[in-house]
Amino acid sequence: MNLNQLEYFISVAETLNFTKAASNCFISQTAMTQQIKALERTVGVPLFVRDKHHVELTSAGEVFLKEAKQIVDHSQKALKLARNTSTGIQGKITIGFICGYGQGRLVDILKEFHNLYPNIQIALIKGNMSVLFEKMEKGECDIIFTIAPYRQSFDQFEHLFLTSYPLLAALDPDNPLSQKNTLSYSDLQNEDFIIMQPYRRAKDEAEESMLIYDRGGFFPNIVAMEGDPEILLSMISVGLGISILPEYIIRNYQKDSHLKFLPLFRENGSVETMDFELSWPKQNKNPIIDHLLDLVKNNRK
Repeated sequence: MNLNQLEYFISVAETLNFTKAASNCFISQTAMTQQIKALERTVGVPLFVRDKHHVELTSAGEVFLKEAKQIVDHSQKALKLARNTSTGIQGKITIGFICGYGQGRLVDILKEFHNLYPNIQIALIKGNMSVLFEKMEKGECDIIFTIAPYRQSFDQFEHLFLTSYPLLAALDPDNPLSQKNTLSYSDLQNEDFIIMQPYRRAKDEAEESMLIYDRGGFFPNIVAMEGDPEILLSMISVGLGISILPEYIIRNYQKDSHLKFLPLFRENGSVETMDFELSWPKQNKNPIIDHLLDLVKNNRK
């Protein structure tokens, strides 16, 4: 069994057509058939049920397909890692990320980046959106994982969409709104808001404020601003106000009996979301940024 055979098998399994698979792999149909038969002899069980008009995976073939894909994927990563190490790609990149976004996908991306480029030093900075953009402007940060600016364009930076997270209203279970299953902006007009922003930022510049004003038609009554998610949720749990937060921030608090989280819906009935992106200077002075961007783009395919 070799990698070529695994790639041929994957192609046939995905197309369920020996002719198409052979064309995709740039070999003849006869060669494709021979390679699959050789692979089946090595494995010891049939991987396909086939006749002149029909091809499908056996139950063993379905299990083998998952493992074959992982083997091919790991082999390709190993080759790339070896090549990158041998070429001596090295340097340093400073990556910023918004508060609360340090778990999940960011970790996966940075771990893969480090595996591919072990000679590149990675420095991390955590902060609120305004702080991160300010650090990029000063050249203290190369690239940031952040909320897509709702109103500000930041034309001096490039932007790459990453993903969207649902927005939820976080409130004290004693709040009458907690009895609802979902909330709209109109439900929140008379509530006190605690927003996740740095203290020094003006209330009317906060992304949450602009979002609520644009979608709900009212400016929220902001009673507090807090940059730390844990402190913010503690303030909500004692009834000091409510907040609108992306799902990734409240993920580890959903079973907390002192908090209630309800999905927020737009007036058209769609779920409200917050978009996340990568941002970096248009005048890209650090060539390592391109390597990170390539990895992110490849993972989105």
